[in-house]
Amino acid sequence: MNKMLSIPPLYPITDPRIDLSLSRQVSRFADAGFPLVQFRGKGVAAKEHWQELRTSLSLAEENGGWPQIIVNDRADFAILATREGLEPWGLHLGQRDIPVADAIRMPGLMQFHFGASTHNPKEWSLVDSSCDHAGVGPFRATTTKPDHEATIGTKGLEAGCLALRQQNIAPIAIGGLAIEDALTCFLAGAESLAMAHELSPQATGNDDTRLADYLWQAQKIKFSIQPIINRKAGVAIVGGSGAGKTALSNSLAPRLGFKAKDLDAIVSEKAGKTIAEIFNDSETMFRKLESECLPECLEYPSVVALGAGAWHQETIRDRLQKSGWTILWLAEVPSTAWERARKDVNRPLAKDRATFMQRWRSRMKKWSVLPSLLPLGRSPDELAELLAP
Repeated sequence: MNKMLSIPPLYPITDPRIDLSLSRQVSRFADAGFPLVQFRGKGVAAKEHWQELRTSLSLAEENGGWPQIIVNDRADFAILATREGLEPWGLHLGQRDIPVADAIRMPGLMQFHFGASTHNPKEWSLVDSSCDHAGVGPFRATTTKPDHEATIGTKGLEAGCLALRQQNIAPIAIGGLAIEDALTCFLAGAESLAMAHELSPQATGNDDTRLADYLWQAQKIKFSIQPIINRKAGVAIVGGSGAGKTALSNSLAPRLGFKAKDLDAIVSEKAGKTIAEIFNDSETMFRKLESECLPECLEYPSVVALGAGAWHQETIRDRLQKSGWTILWLAEVPSTAWERARKDVNRPLAKDRATFMQRWRSRMKKWSVLPSLLPLGRSPDELAELLAP
């Protein structure tokens, strides 16, 4: 059985009832550090709904694929977007929507991540096998959906999460949740908490910095209940150029009693050249050297920072997945990483923003299925302490 999909600790959903366009809501979440956003526009006229989705996907494409967007209900919009080269991350379908088994056969949707909504034991046991995540709830009554199903409370959430996890489906708590519910929901087995109104400008007092604070708080609680690091095995850190992988490796390794390693540095030493010089000669040769040097990194437990493109190589992914190590995506906001990387003359792929973002975007989908660490402006030492208190 494949490992269950990892979902960030908070799962924001756009709210068409508030006085802020849907695309601006997506940008607001993206700027705060949310890597995944559900685009919900129920009740919005079809033309406006589609235009707002297209705008959101276009902005995400320009910014390295950040955030990844899952479309709520509208399989037709997901198909249109894919045809325009603006592929969403996935499609969420409720019990009254087109069945997932039919949607997955639609043009361009085969590679999507599919989510569903579940509300009772019968639905928990009948989630389509094509889904890799599903909502469980409502936990309590919510104004977002006045016609919601009967609330399930903590006991129902525990039962629903267990049933979904047994099917290798990531459970997401839904329904009237607030950040104060994080401990209860993670203890019940939820992978994430879905929120709409609770993350709106009205609820946060128009203070967008509170979004990042909520996300950090939820991540901290989740890691305390569901540790992300296996202290008996090594750790491989993946992510884009400028994300801070090497700095995190150097801070985390001593806390685990391991040695920090940098795959790029090992490649450079073996070749007797800088990374920029190797790239100038041949990127193909650089990738070959990455694969050849990785076994040296895995000889004993350590914390290894991988180059930005390493995880994209099948041989490296396969070796790491079989190693038993923790594989961690350092999910920095691409625009933040770009501001760091562009100032470093030793980074061969940080010469112009468009190319940098295109590379980031092409790799985002493979990173997104991994357990993630959201930096949210914290220092490497703070992140290391979060991972290994």
